[in-house]
Amino acid sequence: MGDMKKIVNNGKPNYNNSLSYYLGEISKIPLLTREEEQKLALRARNGDELAKEKLIKSNLRFVVAVAKKYRNQGIPLSDLINEGNIGLLTAIDKFDVSLGYHFISYAVWWIRQAILKAICEKSRLIRLPLNRANELIQIERAKKSIETIEGVEPTADEIAKKLDYNPKTVQHLMDISRSAISLETKIYDNKETSNLGDFLKDDRYASPMDGVEKDSLNEILNSVLNTLSQKEKDIIERRFGLNGLKSMSLKEIGKKYNLTKERIRQIEKKALVRLKHTSRSSKLQSYVMDR
Repeated sequence: MGDMKKIVNNGKPNYNNSLSYYLGEISKIPLLTREEEQKLALRARNGDELAKEKLIKSNLRFVVAVAKKYRNQGIPLSDLINEGNIGLLTAIDKFDVSLGYHFISYAVWWIRQAILKAICEKSRLIRLPLNRANELIQIERAKKSIETIEGVEPTADEIAKKLDYNPKTVQHLMDISRSAISLETKIYDNKETSNLGDFLKDDRYASPMDGVEKDSLNEILNSVLNTLSQKEKDIIERRFGLNGLKSMSLKEIGKKYNLTKERIRQIEKKALVRLKHTSRSSKLQSYVMDR
C-alpha cells in the first residue's frame, strides 16, 4: 500500500522495501493518549488531513498485530498488513467520537474484516464465505490448543467436539488449511530475512494488541450482554470464553444447569439472535459468528 509507506517515511523515497524496515519504522511512532486520540478523531472527521495522518500513523502497529493473527492463510504477511491498513482508513472515516469507545476498540473490527475479505477473495488456496473463513481460524486455534495440552495432533472429531462443530465440516476446512503456505515459505531472495517465521518471532509489534483486544471485547460486548437474561448472558460467556470464563461445550454447560445439550443450544441461539439485532449488531459483529 504505497500511500501508507509514504506516510510512514514522511514522503521520502522508500529506499528499503522490506517488511522488517517497515516494522522498525512504525515501532518508532508514539502511541496517542485517549485525549489526543479524541481530538484528532474530531478534527479528522471535519476534514483535517494532518490530524487523519497522525491518527493513522499512531495505529499502524496495531494493524500489524492483528494481521499476524491471520498468518499462514495463503497470503503473505506484508499483504495482510496492507489490507489491514485499508481497514484502518475505513475505521477513521467512520469513527464517531460521541460513541464513547476507544478508537482502536472500534477499528479492530474494520481491520479484521479487511484482512478476512482479502483472505477469501485473493488467496489462491482459500475460496470461502467470510463466516467459513472465521470457522477455519477457530479450528486452527482449537487444534493448537489441544495439541499443546495433549502433546499430539488432534483429530477432526476431537476438534469438532471442542468447538461443537460438524466433524465433516471440520475435516473439510482442515484439508483446506493443510494446503496453506508454510511459515518457511520464502518471501524475499536475501538470506537474512528469507521466511515469514523470521518476522513472526518478534513480539514487539504484537504485545500492544493483546491488551487492546481484551479491552475491545469487554468494552463492546459488556455493553450489550447486559440486555440478555442472566441465564442467556452466562451461557454466552461460557460458550465463547468471555470475561475470564473458560470456553465450554454445550454438554458441559448443560450439566451446570441440569439441562440437555439441545436446550442449551436453543438458549444460545435465541441469545445470539437477540445480540445480532440491528440495534446491537454494529457493535457486536466482530465477535459473534454464525454457528
